[in-house]
Amino acid sequence: MIIFLSDNGAQGGNNLRLYTQRTSGPVGSAGSYEVQNSNWSQTGNSPLRNYKGTPYEGGISAPFIAWLPGAVRAGRIVKGTGHLIDIAPTLYEVAGVKYPAVYNGFKANVLPGQSLLPVLSGKTDTVSRKDAIYWERGGNLAVRWGKWKLVQLANAPKKYELYDLSADRAENNDLSKQHPQLVEQLKHQYEEWALKNDVVDYSRLRPQNNFSANERRL
Repeated sequence: MIIFLSDNGAQGGNNLRLYTQRTSGPVGSAGSYEVQNSNWSQTGNSPLRNYKGTPYEGGISAPFIAWLPGAVRAGRIVKGTGHLIDIAPTLYEVAGVKYPAVYNGFKANVLPGQSLLPVLSGKTDTVSRKDAIYWERGGNLAVRWGKWKLVQLANAPKKYELYDLSADRAENNDLSKQHPQLVEQLKHQYEEWALKNDVVDYSRLRPQNNFSANERRL
């Protein structure tokens, strides 16, 4: 079985321009390094919002293509939300084996995710999930539950945004004030997931800038 995934959204960020060019040769020559700035990265991801490193759709969405003659029905595009955690359950089902409850004498953690084989094989046209999906990177977090998506940014730890992705995939209309109870529910679900999966509060991990101005210029 061959699975193709792209990296997450376009690279960007004005701070990365510090590392733009390491040689005098053109981009692509040995030692060169080039990135887009924030505005061009968001343009490249349009109409999805933002870019790599953020929990918006432009930062976490990627295509998923699978190939397996006799098992994956070709020439189809299906809707729904898959996640990297779904790959292992899919491969276990394709191989016809069960995920071990005990391995080498140790109790295995419960395998997260769900098999995507029903969609890949054409038995259904939509990825249906009963459980939410969670993300956290550098203090930026998101929860996807059905059509709803909760977003919180590390630079605004007390502000939560809520989007209806079925009507607003570009995440332009924050509905958090219209659905405060849903925001609280998704916040609680995220907190339970973070505790269960040992997600450390980013305030404890955030790098501290203790350098002088002269040291920063070096």
